[in-house]
Amino acid sequence: MLEEFLIFFIPVFVVIDPFASLPLFLTLTAGMDEKKKREVARLANLVAFIFLVVFALVGKFILDYLGISIDALMIAGGLLMLMSGFEMMREGDKPRSKKTKDTDNIEMDGNVAVVPLGTPMLAGPGALSIVIVMTQSNPVSLWGLLVLSIAVTLLITLLIFYQASKIYSFIGETGSRALTRIMGLLVAAFAIQYILNGLTGWLSTIGII
Repeated sequence: MLEEFLIFFIPVFVVIDPFASLPLFLTLTAGMDEKKKREVARLANLVAFIFLVVFALVGKFILDYLGISIDALMIAGGLLMLMSGFEMMREGDKPRSKKTKDTDNIEMDGNVAVVPLGTPMLAGPGALSIVIVMTQSNPVSLWGLLVLSIAVTLLITLLIFYQASKIYSFIGETGSRALTRIMGLLVAAFAIQYILNGLTGWLSTIGII
């Protein structure tokens, strides 16, 4: 059971990458008291959880309605993840979290917990793609482990947000960027694997392999 859980948990954790979210979280909550910061952290993670679980559970119906195969989704999701992974390795930060100067005009209230913290930072295209792919490539009996892995990942993210100031001051900007680049490499590796799996499935359906 632990091994099966880790199969879901590791890719989900790597794609969400809570450490890369620290700079933007600190920027958006600057000037808030500790109670308000925790309220924003809780709401952001709740929004991300709802988005990810809904997409994981109804993703199949969306694909069937649109006539999209799981192989096509794996290739498209892999390409999105690959772009995100390259950006993380190149910049040492999430693409949307680096644009902190654009946040100056955002009202510093609970709204930032929904956008951009909850989505697209935590529940971004890569995370949404990977949960849909996982539900489609695993039996229904294991979907509970995927939901659990999402919950555990976001719980860890919540705890990191609670201690954001202490953690960021400890690891510093250099440490945060280093962790994000490592996560980016892993995201790129997962992405290439999904692309290869999608291509293999497509080639199999047309009888080439």
